Amino acid sequence: MIILGLDPGLASTGFGAINCENTRLSLLKCGYIKTSPKDHISDRLCQIHLDVNHLIHTLRPDLIAVENIFSMIRYPRAGILLGGVLGIIYLAVSQNSVLMKEITPKEVKNSLVGYGSADKDQIKETVKKLLKVPDVKSLHAADALAIALTAFYRKVPQR
Repeated sequence: MIILGLDPGLASTGFGAINCENTRLSLLKCGYIKTSPKDHISDRLCQIHLDVNHLIHTLRPDLIAVENIFSMIRYPRAGILLGGVLGIIYLAVSQNSVLMKEITPKEVKNSLVGYGSADKDQIKETVKKLLKVPDVKSLHAADALAIALTAFYRKVPQR
């Protein structure tokens, strides 16, 4: 089973794909989709859509796990923009008929580290340990891998 984890973001959408054979886990690919703040929002969303589609076509995941977004009341515009990114991801998932699971940040932290207040460095270190890799260069990629790992441990696809 291949699980593709996505950490939505307008400036940087993290991705991480893992291969799951029974209880053996291995890293397939990870990184991030970067967009330029100089580009119009429509071009940035289009780029994310194209790149997510490319990942789906090349990796052929059985499940896509996406971090559920949240918005702070102080930054409503950020929440709206993040909602646009999530909408683009939903579109790509639907167009490719892949199962999808939404996972909250707190679920990721509880599942991998054992408590909901873990910081990004703790998540990254846990991901490296579980996948037996020396490093994950991007925090966005580490978050995406953490989302994929959480989906693996939960093993209950939604549609």
